[in-house]
Amino acid sequence: MKEEDFENYTDPILEECYRIKEELSAQFNSVEELSAYMRKIQEECRQKGMKVVSYYVPPEKREEEKETNCDTTRQKSSTENTSRGKSQ
Repeated sequence: MKEEDFENYTDPILEECYRIKEELSAQFNSVEELSAYMRKIQEECRQKGMKVVSYYVPPEKREEEKETNCDTTRQKSSTENTSRGKSQ
């Protein structure tokens, strides 16, 4: 069985991440600058018709969506029950 040399092991994916991090650090002086740049690129992509997906939903929006979804579910359930001859 071959022994692994953990001290000299390098992960190519991590190495690429480190390289990209260094490039971004050299290009931008703060996280705010990087964030503004990324938002600008995102908007340019949207204007070109590209679909931009965001997975982050601020907590206050999550609460609003829960309330809206609950109301919609209640209305849908009520309509389905009424159409089957049942009433609530």
